[in-house]
Formats: sequence, C-alpha cells, structure tokens
Amino acid sequence: MIFKILNIEIGGKFMSFKKTATSQDVAKLAGVSQSAVSRCFTKGASISSRTKLRVLEAARKLKYKAPNVSSNSASNDDSGLVAVILPYVTSRYYPEVLIELHEALRNGGFRILLITTDDGEELDEKLIQPYLKEKLIAIISATKPTDKFVEDCSQKRIQFIAYNRSWNIPTISSVACDHRNGGQLVAEYFAKKNHKNIGLIEGPKGSFVSDERCKGFKNYLKNYKKIKLNIEKGFFTYEGGYQATEKIINKKVSAIFCADDTMAFGCLDYIKKNTSLKTPSQLEIIGYDDISMSAWDSYNLTTVRQPIRQMSKLATQLINEYIKDPDFEPINHIVQGRLIKRKTTK
Repeated sequence: MIFKILNIEIGGKFMSFKKTATSQDVAKLAGVSQSAVSRCFTKGASISSRTKLRVLEAARKLKYKAPNVSSNSASNDDSGLVAVILPYVTSRYYPEVLIELHEALRNGGFRILLITTDDGEELDEKLIQPYLKEKLIAIISATKPTDKFVEDCSQKRIQFIAYNRSWNIPTISSVACDHRNGGQLVAEYFAKKNHKNIGLIEGPKGSFVSDERCKGFKNYLKNYKKIKLNIEKGFFTYEGGYQATEKIINKKVSAIFCADDTMAFGCLDYIKKNTSLKTPSQLEIIGYDDISMSAWDSYNLTTVRQPIRQMSKLATQLINEYIKDPDFEPINHIVQGRLIKRKTTK
C-alpha cells in the first residue's frame, strides 16, 4: 500500500483586531492561497522558495504577524496534531473538504497532517507507526479502517472520527451527511414532476456514499410502479459520467440523477455536444455534493448540497470534547443536505 504524505498546516487561534492584517489579506496581496501563507510560517512545511519570498514580502508590507497555537486546545506543538486521511481520487469534492477541515481545525488551534490513500483501500495498523512520534491526538478519515487499526488507535488514545461515512464501528465517532435522505430528495422531485423514464448514474461498486445515495433514490421510487429506472455506473469521474450518459440517453429518459457532481458535469457536456436535447425543458439533471463548479455558468447544476463547513466544525468539536473528557463516549452526527435548484431543473 502506498501513501502520499504532506504536512499542510500548523496553526491556531489568534487575536483579530481592527485594522490588523489577516492571512487572507497576505494571500490576496501575494497572489497565493491562504494555505500557502500558513505553510510559509510553519516550521518544516513544504513551500517553494519563490512562493515563500512573495508571502514574506506581502506580510512585511501588511505588518502581518503569524498566529500562535492556542493554549485552549493544545498545550504544545506536539499535542495538537490531527491526521486527515482522504481517498486519492479525481473528484473535486475532496479538495473542498480539505479547505473546510483545515479552516475549522486551524481555528481550533490544531495542526494538520494530510495523508491520501488510493480509493477503496482500507487503513491498516502499519499506517500509524511512522507518526507515533508526532503525538497524534486524532484522525479524521474518509477511508475505512481495519478493526486492528481502530484497536491500535484506541490503545494509544488517538481519537478516530469517520468523515462523511458511517461504518457502524461502536468505538469511533462520525460526522456524515444523510446520503440516503439526499438521494430520496432527488427521487421525490422527479416523482413530483411526473417523470416516467429516469436515468441513474452510480459511483463505483462498494462506495459507501454512492450506495447510500442510490439506495435512498431507488427505495423511494419503488413506490411508483409506472416509473422505469435505467442504471449505469460512472465511477465518480467526469469520463464515467460522459460515457454512462451515452448509454442512458438512448433509452429516452426525461431525467437523470448523478450520484456526484463530477459525473453530472460529464453528463451535461455529453448532452450539449452530442444531442439536440434542451436542459431542463426536455431533460432534467441533478447531481450531488454542490462543489463550487456546480454554480459555474457553464453548468448551473441543480444538486444536493453537503454542509461540509458544518461537518468540519462538528469534527473539530468532537476532538475538543475528547480532549476535555476522559470518559468521552463516541458520538455520531448525521447532518441533512438540501436540494439546491439551478438551471438544470425546471
């Protein structure tokens, strides 16, 4: 198993006064991302010499002072490290998740270690060994752990939080969107609009989020005997969505649900390039996640929004509760998504 490892940020709360420059101000003046500013002032973090010079110059002009780790949540540099483990996938969803997690954890006074895994892999006990010296206090993971991995974390008092997943492991906490309800929201909309021939583009086999979203969608439509469902797999990729649409469109569907936005982009582009169908008057399309590209003029995609900012804050809250309470019991937070209507539906 190969893991790609990157130290992203060492940060914490800092006092914010009127007219005091922020990291956002420095990033804007330097023409870089906010995380680049954070890395510049983080000992040992990865940043190019050219970028570092631009950030330091901007910080000097703005009289910016880098934040210190808050004593409220971490007593020293070692005790506030949180590992964030995400699948290494082409989806644009995970970078947006990382931005929100980074912001929530940084504001909570924690440092972040990012570890990416190949999609579909499980975490095993070997992963934790290289980082014991770093004194991890928590792991936030969208990658499923083995039972042995969970046991190792528990023995070393490293909190494990499942992010946007619910694996029914009694010893870990979780923060997740209600994926099944999100799929049902889409099905309710299509049924209300009297669609009789509907397409469904699923993610890869074995994907927790795809399975849950599609179960919610299919289970609701079982109540409508006259509705025909045409299913293809798009594997959570743009190309997969494009190719799946080519197969589905020949079945004269009037609506398509894509289990994530990236597949929906491929679906929309296939329709635009290869058919004369008009969206949404002749074909309604709905995605899932509401990543930033969904609102672009070229897509204007109706989609189910996952409240990733709220989820990230809840994950940070769980860590603080775990630190403060020696008798902490695992908590499972389920957050509701909502349908965001744009121009791919009527």
